[in-house]
Parts: sequence; structure tokens; C-alpha cells
Amino acid sequence: MTDKKYTTFIDNAGRTVFGEEVSKGDYIQVKNPVMITVQPQQDGQMAVQLFPLFFPEFIHPVGEDEERSTVFSWNVQNIALGSDFTIEPRIVDQYEKVVNPVLVPATQASDEAEDAEVIKLFDE
Repeated sequence: MTDKKYTTFIDNAGRTVFGEEVSKGDYIQVKNPVMITVQPQQDGQMAVQLFPLFFPEFIHPVGEDEERSTVFSWNVQNIALGSDFTIEPRIVDQYEKVVNPVLVPATQASDEAEDAEVIKLFDE
């Protein structure tokens, strides 16, 4: 993984939030937070999806090289912070792909989709 510090918590709306921790005190600041959802599929498997809490497409960058990132703050007294566990590296990889998308040509993307490996997160 990277040298980034990730955090996971349940917010006061019941969402599982994951992101890069910027700072923590009375408030925790999280860069590019996402909501983790888990939904059952018809075949009995579970689908894990990450949704940005605020889409970077809504942000107008100031300069050409300006990144479209967000930082949100939560009062630590109003959330349930996760501790004593490490997030599965595949979730971190998926998070990085969501917050740092890489554009690929359409023909290359369709070729990669056909060759994509299916990752099972839960044993059958």
C-alpha cells in the first residue's frame, strides 16, 4: 500500500465512511471520503461498492494542475471510529481508483473489461 493513513467510521447517518485521514482531534478531517455499501446479489454473493460523498466532477479546479479533491470534517463525538483492524487491500485499491481515476481509450477499456479478473471478497 501507500504511506497514506486511511480511516473508517460509521457516521451519524449510519453510513460506513472510508477515506484518507488528514487530521484528527475534536474533529476528524478526511480527504475524498467515500461511502462503502454492501448489497446481496441474486447468486448469494455480496457486491461491495464505493460512492464518493461528493463527486469531484462538481468541483471547479482553480489551476490546470489543481486536483479535484475534497476534505470533510466530522465531530469525533458524533461518529463511531473504527480501530484495531486494517481494511482489505482490495478495498483500498478500489478507493484509489474511485478518487484517482485514470482515463483509458474506449477500445482499451473494453478489452480490459473482457479480461478482468473477478475478485471474491467473501468465501462461498
